Amino acid sequence: MMNSTTNKPLCPCCFKAFSASILQDGNDNNGNSSTNNGSFNFGSICGTCEPTKVERALATKAAATTSSSASVVVPPILWLLTPQEIEKATQTILTATKRNLDEIASTPLSDVTFENTIRKLMCPPNYKTNPQIAACKFLQHCSPDAQIREAASNAGKLFAKSRVEGRMRSDVYERVVAFSTTEECQHGLGEYERHFVRASLQDFERAGLALSREDSVELQRLLEEDSKVCSAYGKNLGGDATKLFFAPEELKGCAEDFIQERLGKDVEGKCTISLKYPDIIPIGQTCDVAETRRLVSEAREGMNAYKNNLELVAEGVQLRKKIATLLGYPSWAEYICTKRMSGSFQAVDEFLTNLQTKLEAAGKDDYETLLQLKRDQCKDMDIVFDGKLNAWDTGYYGNELLKSKGVDSEKIREYFPLDHVVSTTMEIYQELLGLTFTELFQGTYWSWHKEVRCFHVKDTASDNSIGHFYLDLHPRDGKYGHAAIFHLVKHNSTHGAVDCMLCNLPASTEGKPSLLRHQNVVTFFHEFGHIMHGLCSEGIGNSTRLAKCPRDFVEAPSQMLENWCWQKSILERLSKHYQTGEKLPCAMLNDMIQAKHVNVAFGSLRQIYLSRLDLEIHGPHPPKTAEELQSLVDKLRPAITLVENPPGNNMLRTFGHLMNQYSASYYGYMWAEVLSADMFATRFEKEGVMNPKVGMDYRKMVLAPGGTHNITDHLTKFLGRPPSNEAFLKSRGILK
Repeated sequence: MMNSTTNKPLCPCCFKAFSASILQDGNDNNGNSSTNNGSFNFGSICGTCEPTKVERALATKAAATTSSSASVVVPPILWLLTPQEIEKATQTILTATKRNLDEIASTPLSDVTFENTIRKLMCPPNYKTNPQIAACKFLQHCSPDAQIREAASNAGKLFAKSRVEGRMRSDVYERVVAFSTTEECQHGLGEYERHFVRASLQDFERAGLALSREDSVELQRLLEEDSKVCSAYGKNLGGDATKLFFAPEELKGCAEDFIQERLGKDVEGKCTISLKYPDIIPIGQTCDVAETRRLVSEAREGMNAYKNNLELVAEGVQLRKKIATLLGYPSWAEYICTKRMSGSFQAVDEFLTNLQTKLEAAGKDDYETLLQLKRDQCKDMDIVFDGKLNAWDTGYYGNELLKSKGVDSEKIREYFPLDHVVSTTMEIYQELLGLTFTELFQGTYWSWHKEVRCFHVKDTASDNSIGHFYLDLHPRDGKYGHAAIFHLVKHNSTHGAVDCMLCNLPASTEGKPSLLRHQNVVTFFHEFGHIMHGLCSEGIGNSTRLAKCPRDFVEAPSQMLENWCWQKSILERLSKHYQTGEKLPCAMLNDMIQAKHVNVAFGSLRQIYLSRLDLEIHGPHPPKTAEELQSLVDKLRPAITLVENPPGNNMLRTFGHLMNQYSASYYGYMWAEVLSADMFATRFEKEGVMNPKVGMDYRKMVLAPGGTHNITDHLTKFLGRPPSNEAFLKSRGILK
């Protein structure tokens, strides 16, 4: 990592290599075309120059020379490499943001126009339409450098505070109100611009501009405090370095390569286990030793997990209740639901109650099936049967049930090497949505880690640039611990969108490529769908809530695309044995497809539990302390999932969704599943999963509009009728 913001000159030998491969645009000194295609071979540097300095020099060159006709179009982000750079750029953005709002506020009410008022709000300096926002704050989630992560986290807090302050500017609100009554607004704007004005007005009004000055100041304080609490919670998750140590026999049932990769890393004769997904999922699903599974579960949810996160949740839900009360809502859940597709807390409550009622009988049957498997295994192994499914049993016996149906997750892994899954997934999305991806050569763009890849996206028919995406797929210390898409840059009139996928998929080892469970394949396909949603959205001013996709719909497109991972023709394309190159055998493939909905009611009850937990803690009477949160989980979990909560364990310590934009919105996963099942069954299942016309209809009718107008209207247009829950209920075996 660089120690200053000044690029040091490359030494002579490195400059020669750099000049030959980049500055000469791929030509040698005699004008002949070279074979490096513009990539820089880092093996040619002397070893004295740090790679980050070389990469930065290359990225600066690429950014400076890129134009619409250039062969290499790099993302519009000039990444910042030191805390000092981040701090300086952050202050520059904050200053520009205040100046932008002051300019709007200084405009006489009689002189407001679209250009001097609304245009300035569509792409403000402190929103993601400005690429430098990502350069300042994104690396908190993935930089290998702890100081960079800290500086980026601080930048994120300052931007959040700035956005809160902007929403509280009554002088700016007055100008938007004044403009909304003008002839230009009513008759001179396009559909999207008119929608943006309406959305802006509603955002100001929901921010409490009708409050007294005293209450307005208090609201701003509460919002800033909530942002700080959420940031601290996320920092505890991302910075966790817990290590557990098990002897190989304590991991009996896990794959031999899983054990050998972790053996002796820190303690001789012991396997090192972290709390990241590539470690905990195989243990939870395949480890025969119940005590090992229990210890891993407790390390993630027990009283010593993730520092003071449970206390932070208690603090956060109280802050949100106070915010909702100030704004005139009975609860944070009601405040949030009124701006979602659902429209109200009552609609969500009825939705979850209806689903739970229909799933309970089938869920109890699933529970009894798993319990019988445990009973039989305890008898075979001559161990005491405790008469119940424990929290650390459900994943294991769920996997045992699949094995009894002929589905061996460890054997199936051999047919899903990561590189093949990634490349084939991208081929499928390109064909389906009419897009073309081109990978940028390393050395033409800067990245925060050597494993990061970058792709340029174009519309195939027009050859127009749409944007870029990064892939950062493997776990490491300090990196975001789940799978998620970060929308780094939003479209505006000068550049396309930029998205990044952060995952924690297993990495390749010496002599063996990274192999994915089918569950990992589905996760990758799902997350890549979010990238496509971000890139294919066509709005250019997304800073208002109504110009963004509703949170309870945002998962629907990706959930729908998970269906591709269960289609025979697609599985044949996605699979390739890592040694023989053979496709997934028909017998294994058919067993997988037939077992798709095994245990699905039991799993759905867990999703309902998580949704209910979210709504309860954000309800009219949220728990005030960590102890009250514990009591709620102890009560709610068995009542819905049929599984007791282990003493002292609380998944709220690691339930990051509820401490970010998903607060009071986790129900959206179930809500979106209903919509996704309808979209797939009505169009793709009937007309062909790779039908390019249906794919383009989906891109233009569902992905492109973003959150403009009513999302139900967009779905109705795509479906040819209003949405229905029939397909979802059939897929769960509730309707025949």
